[in-house]
Amino acid sequence: MNKNKRNSAIFLTALGMLTFGSICYPKTVFSSSENRYLAQKPKLTWSGLLNGTYGTAYETYLSDQFPLRDSWVHVKTKLEQLMLKEDVNGVYIGRDGYLIEKFDREDIETEQMETNLQILASFANHMVEKLGEERVRLMMVPSAAAVIEGKLPAFAAPYDQTGIYAYMTNVPKDDYGLSELVVDAEVMVSVSDVLREHKGEAVYYHTDHHWTALGAYYGYESYAESVGIEPWKQEQFDVETVSRDFFGTIASKVQMDREPDTIEIYHPSAEQQYKVFYDGQPEIFNSLYNLENLKGKDKYTVYLDGNHGLTEIENMSLHQQNDEQERKLLMIKDSFAHSFAPFTANHFDKTYMIDLRYYQGNIDQFVEEHGVTDILVLYQIPGLAAEKNLWKLSR
Repeated sequence: MNKNKRNSAIFLTALGMLTFGSICYPKTVFSSSENRYLAQKPKLTWSGLLNGTYGTAYETYLSDQFPLRDSWVHVKTKLEQLMLKEDVNGVYIGRDGYLIEKFDREDIETEQMETNLQILASFANHMVEKLGEERVRLMMVPSAAAVIEGKLPAFAAPYDQTGIYAYMTNVPKDDYGLSELVVDAEVMVSVSDVLREHKGEAVYYHTDHHWTALGAYYGYESYAESVGIEPWKQEQFDVETVSRDFFGTIASKVQMDREPDTIEIYHPSAEQQYKVFYDGQPEIFNSLYNLENLKGKDKYTVYLDGNHGLTEIENMSLHQQNDEQERKLLMIKDSFAHSFAPFTANHFDKTYMIDLRYYQGNIDQFVEEHGVTDILVLYQIPGLAAEKNLWKLSR
């Protein structure tokens, strides 16, 4: 057999084995290592075939369901490291054990982001009219790459996400013909500046995209001060380390050997009493932390049990102390709010947390029916750029 025939035979054999493996290998619905649902085989339709969506969906399906996917990701990571690539699978291999997601301009300045910012500005101004400017805030949290630059590899040049703040407060109205696009600067909580002041501390996890409880505390300080609430000092909390073996979502992207993160929770030194309700669950909980979730892969869900369409926190201690009118906070949020809310819950009689990915109700109606006095919209900036459910705020 000549060389060309031998190479062709090897190629066809490998291709056949991969095809056979992809057909016979058990399909996975949820990846515990990546903490996400994997693409399933799309349904073939004429419209999908003609407009190209079927091909795109099928390519994603093949990628997600590739046999021994985690092992191949590990091999790919090693090869790209040997090639001295700046990032591996969209992740910077940073200093001091940090794995940091890479976001370029095209990841943030999307059409979806522009639409979302317009919706947020309109929603914020609408709520300012209802509740007053001092009761409405927008907090957009930058990703780690925009804060802890000192941990990035040499020559890394991440997108400056702080431009979003300027866009929301300074963009010329005539550019879009929408006067409600611009919000007053007081409505924006400039948490980016505060996080940068503390970037030498552990404000982000090494292996996960979320901020740590400490980072969330600094975000809480900024928010509280912006609405005239005196934030509790760190000395007013007892900090407990509840896990020393946390590997987050970024570690799953590269499958590298790394030291695990620790997870901390903050207990008020002065005992507080809470009632916590999660939609779809009849049980009433008395803690802001679900320690049972530390036994699973997604340990970040120790904070308020992870994602729910609606979460309600009732601060019973405030009920007993406060004779004034109840103050009720509605938080429109992503998962960055889960480690943040245990701080703000100490200042509001009731806290409602709505995740628009799962909540189907009308927000205006919710505000009226529940007597909401304060609004906070809290999203991580890259997550906001991809969020497709903010249209629910404009119903």
